[in-house]
Amino acid sequence: MTVSQTPLEEPEAYATLLARVGRKSPKIPADVLVRHVLRVIPAEEWPVRVEALDALLRRLESAKRDGLRIDSRPENGQALGAYATRRRGSTVRPYRTVLATVEPIDARCDCPDFVKNSLGVCKHVVVLLENLFAKPRLLRKALKEGELGQESNSPRWGPFRPLTGAGDWLDRVIWSPAHDAKGARIERALSWFRPGSNGSLVLKRAFADDPEKRLALVEDLARVLPAAVQSPRDDPALRALLTGERDRLKRTLKLALAPNELKAAMKGLKRTLYPYQREGVERFLSLGRLLLADDMGLGKTAQAIAACEVLWRAKRIRRGLIIAPASLKPQWSREWAGFSDLPIEVIDGTPAERQALYDARPSGLFIINYEQLIRDLETIRRWGPDLVVLDEAQRIKNWATKTALSVKGLAPPYRLVLTGTPMENRIEELASIVEWVDDMALEPKWRLGAFHAVRSDGKREITGVRHLDVLRARLKGCMVRRVRQDVLDQLPPRTDMRVPIEMTEEQLDEHDALIPPILSLMQRSKVRPLTQAEFLRLMSLLTTQRIISNGLGQLRFENVWPAIRGRAPEEDVIKGLSSPKLLELRQLVRQLVLEQDRKVVIFSQWRRMLTLAHWSVRDLLDGEGHRAGFFTGAEGQRRRTQNLVEFHEDPHFRLLFASDAGGVGLNLQHASNCVINLELPWNPAVLEQRIGRIYRIGQKQPIDVYNLVCEEGIESRIATIVGSKQAFFKGLFDGDSESVQFEQSGSFLSRVETLYDPSKLAVAIDAPEADDGEPGDLLDDRLDDDVTDPFETILDAADESDDPVPESPEPVSIAHPVTPSRSEGAPPEAEETGPIQGPGPAAGDVRKLFAQLQIRREPTGRIIIEAPPEAAATLSALFEGMAALLQSVASPSGDGPPA
Repeated sequence: MTVSQTPLEEPEAYATLLARVGRKSPKIPADVLVRHVLRVIPAEEWPVRVEALDALLRRLESAKRDGLRIDSRPENGQALGAYATRRRGSTVRPYRTVLATVEPIDARCDCPDFVKNSLGVCKHVVVLLENLFAKPRLLRKALKEGELGQESNSPRWGPFRPLTGAGDWLDRVIWSPAHDAKGARIERALSWFRPGSNGSLVLKRAFADDPEKRLALVEDLARVLPAAVQSPRDDPALRALLTGERDRLKRTLKLALAPNELKAAMKGLKRTLYPYQREGVERFLSLGRLLLADDMGLGKTAQAIAACEVLWRAKRIRRGLIIAPASLKPQWSREWAGFSDLPIEVIDGTPAERQALYDARPSGLFIINYEQLIRDLETIRRWGPDLVVLDEAQRIKNWATKTALSVKGLAPPYRLVLTGTPMENRIEELASIVEWVDDMALEPKWRLGAFHAVRSDGKREITGVRHLDVLRARLKGCMVRRVRQDVLDQLPPRTDMRVPIEMTEEQLDEHDALIPPILSLMQRSKVRPLTQAEFLRLMSLLTTQRIISNGLGQLRFENVWPAIRGRAPEEDVIKGLSSPKLLELRQLVRQLVLEQDRKVVIFSQWRRMLTLAHWSVRDLLDGEGHRAGFFTGAEGQRRRTQNLVEFHEDPHFRLLFASDAGGVGLNLQHASNCVINLELPWNPAVLEQRIGRIYRIGQKQPIDVYNLVCEEGIESRIATIVGSKQAFFKGLFDGDSESVQFEQSGSFLSRVETLYDPSKLAVAIDAPEADDGEPGDLLDDRLDDDVTDPFETILDAADESDDPVPESPEPVSIAHPVTPSRSEGAPPEAEETGPIQGPGPAAGDVRKLFAQLQIRREPTGRIIIEAPPEAAATLSALFEGMAALLQSVASPSGDGPPA
């Protein structure tokens, strides 16, 4: 018997996948891997087949990189059976791997990757296969043993998670016991089974919603497994799964509060919860781990505080930790004081002071920010929190970042994760957040994009998303989400108004001057993948067009601001800036603030635009004795807190100018009922975060939202892009449909292309095919088949940070605190990569960019890196691209966070 046999029923699929393997599998024949994929993935799911093959190839590379070797072999000289593999130089217990057959590949391994990846192969299995195929005599022996087959009296588990349905792993346990299998343990275990369709026994029920019965089932199954793996039909993966599930169920039952215990603890709350809020608290307390993804404004903070108090009063926790963005720590403290009598402490100070505080408090409740977690991770681990509440959990949506790795380095028994936007752009973001709550819910990660994206051309063109029912079913056990229309019928009405803005002729000239190079790059991308420099160039051009839409005053801020900051914002002066949005803003402020006597929150992604907006209405406020303040990344925490308090309490504090740092976690419903968006963000979740600051529980007045949109150029189409992405989000979390079809098909590039009329342009395109030796940029190759277009991904990363610009032009400084004297935490938008937004020049030679940097060390030990704003913008974008590359290879398997 040979293992090289072309499947006649799918010759085209076989040949295509075979070519994709190429020379990447030097030891295992490519056709063995290809036929394995064809066998386990249905023919109608071609994108999933491609991703499955790539996932297999990554495991080949991982085995080679780790230097895995065989530590022990089956007894009696057999080729099939129980092996042990170990990393070179490792002293830990080796993983147990069982090879049952080579053709088809049938193996089991107790490593974490095997039980999650739904491939039936892991890097340990790869090592065994490579060993067999390197030794023809041993391979022939393995094939012969596989033909004979062997019996086993113990259950086995199917490693391939179905593409649809809840996909409970216990549902894939089957049993074919021998006729002479007897004994009390076997009889008890058999009572859980019924005859299946293929002659084997299958479980009657997995009891996913009944921890006590599920635990009894798991323990009965574990008792009939052999103590040591012997037969090729034994299953070490099932042993690992049963052990992990038993521990999880015991933990859940131990953490859950008894009904009388819960009732007594809930009576002590200072505030009465809404019925749905009480349900959320009870759900968390029954599980111990929960993703609370209620719509913005439904009181996630109130539910978290109530849960903390109940656990504390029930003596279930001694140490609790609230992790929130730095800007929200004072708000958490205020809300805690208004909701609970329990003492809680906001952690600040130097690293030494924080260390002393943890050492001096063997118990207590603390509020810290994400940056402090990164710096104090080892101290916090030693302190050992029993409960961690993660606020604005979208901060861990990218699992390779320091923030995500630090959070997931904590292992408290109780974990409550809060976010109103569990997914902002990609399903993989949701998977990263969910992983800390339930690490099996959305596995395997490698197939999320391929299975849920609807593509018009099989590659880049994303026209919608599908199988949302599958995601909802798999999140049901670990996530709770309620939306406004479900529980807040008393919430006042909301009115969204699009305010059309006509661009000046000078604006249009600047805007349209960028169209030829944009079209050139877009057309070039159709011929070959863009290089990294071209990629960043396109991003810079599109962002510059958006800045031009806000006005030439923002585009030329460094030259304009010194000349106008001391002048009155007279109409002629504003017109001279070619910034018509500022004129419209004056009219809105006159109408809303002066005539209607209201307080207004004004949002922009750019601090420069907010600075100009404040200047443009300052005289209107001064004339009535009113004033305004900022909430952005440029103010210190103390100033931001003061501005928030005064916005609520001071009747003359009428305007709050906020960047998207202010669109997260703030409660402004008691201060304002009106929002003005100076521009629309790419991301609908960011837009809703802005509006959600005032449209939430406690708001008694009708809500007005004004969106300033230039009808010409790039801004007029952003609303369409936002609408498509919003349809995906609402379809997944707030709907019951199986799929969502985007209103407008096409990838991000295709949608951008509709902004222009190429027929009227004579664009010289120089886009030769990539040389054979350079098949394109690694980033393009890596992300080409992802669930979202790579251009959109990096544009989002660059655009959703604000622009902390000083009041007068000076170089942008990026300070790295080597030995900081005090750390209150960086603003959210500055954490980790935090690109500095600005028009920026074209991405040019990297050496020239770095040559513009000036680096010096201060006496305190701080390292200061200074760069001109235009260089900082391009460098920050470059670092974003590098971060994406590093993230894509950070995991040994390439599918998730490193083990």
